[in-house]
Amino acid sequence: MQLKKKVLVCLVGMSGISSVSSAMAGEWTTEVDLDYRYFRKPPAQAVANSTQQAQAAAFYQFALNAGFVPAVIPTVVAAQAAAAASGAGTQGNNQPSVVIQPSYFNEWADKTNSFSFKPFFRWDNMDDARTHADIREMVWTSKRGTESKPWELKVGIDKVFWGAAESQHLVDVINQTDEVENINKESKLGQPMVHASMVRDWGKVEAFVMPFFRERTFSGPDGRLRPLVSFDTLPNVYQSSDGRNHVDFAVRWSKSFGNTDVGVSQFIGTNRDPRLISATSYVTTANPAGLYLSYDQMEQTSIDVTSIFGRWIGKLEALHRTTDYAHYYAYVTGVEYAFTGVFKTPYDVNAFLEYNYDSRGQGQAIYQSDVFTGLRLSLNDANSTQIKLGVLTDTNDSSRSTRLQVSRRLNDHWTTMFEGQWFNSIDSGNPLNAYREDSYLQATLARYF
Repeated sequence: MQLKKKVLVCLVGMSGISSVSSAMAGEWTTEVDLDYRYFRKPPAQAVANSTQQAQAAAFYQFALNAGFVPAVIPTVVAAQAAAAASGAGTQGNNQPSVVIQPSYFNEWADKTNSFSFKPFFRWDNMDDARTHADIREMVWTSKRGTESKPWELKVGIDKVFWGAAESQHLVDVINQTDEVENINKESKLGQPMVHASMVRDWGKVEAFVMPFFRERTFSGPDGRLRPLVSFDTLPNVYQSSDGRNHVDFAVRWSKSFGNTDVGVSQFIGTNRDPRLISATSYVTTANPAGLYLSYDQMEQTSIDVTSIFGRWIGKLEALHRTTDYAHYYAYVTGVEYAFTGVFKTPYDVNAFLEYNYDSRGQGQAIYQSDVFTGLRLSLNDANSTQIKLGVLTDTNDSSRSTRLQVSRRLNDHWTTMFEGQWFNSIDSGNPLNAYREDSYLQATLARYF
């Protein structure tokens, strides 16, 4: 309610009550998804022997880009064992769920003003934390200026995407990750913001003011695709005394130079990636290790580049991030090649090859030295059939994770989708070891109204 109230006040102040009222005669559409996710094996269990302490430490460092000091590791492992012994969580193999995504849009005043509203709700049969609702978008947009010098203002809750790569969207920092949806970090929570942009001959400039922070979602004790101890119930602590109300800022410049698109961005505010820390003041019966999540302040400078050379597309995302606890740089770079009309058919195939690097090194980052290879097959048929396959391989220990996605439109109202995620040959010291039993298959049937 606090989030919704803040944005509504902002909307009324910027656009006026009459403008919002006139937008209420627009068009509604709705998408309903029926999901069924099946895990092939029982979940991984907590461990307490000393030989796997390093595994536990590496996982937490990997998952939250921070980790523990060595003295805390035995306490964390013991807490995992205690949670498992107490029977906390009733993780299963079958996970049906339902998603409802209404969408509203209207525009007026010769299409210079518009209002859109996209709520989201998921009910999950296994994980109470995955049963959640969010406002993905609730934004008023006003377009002004002239044809040669346009500018635009958006006020409300919105989603903004930055990035160019296929394997990960490294520089995408505006919206918080809705990790309870999927660990691939593709799902994002709506972010309250004021977003102004203008286009000139020398490029497009965007400025963002974000007055309210969204905490990351995590799977609960009953959920899968999570650490051995759920982060969902841990306390959240902020470095800034303003807490969730800290005002974040971002600015971005982008421009096309022939076949090359370049974007340069600067972000100053609350880190979307929390650090996991232990302190005696947070020790409870349910939290014997005294764990809590810390949202620190950070500055991030980034660049993303896409360049087309015939059938080749070169891609680069790079950043430098600074906090009081870490200074590091990371990048992902690679190429995409398009094979059109393969074997004299209507089919198109796009092949991907990317390399991910993070200066924090092994055990401190997700993509510290990983190679991504992938294919996207488009059948170009009336049903818009598409197949995606990607494999991420760690160059240090050869651990692999594989993802397969298939989508096909059945008719104007129904679409079916299939997804498979496999964790292959995960090294015992790799942070992904906690997911080693969580390979799954998922089928989705979507209905559009």
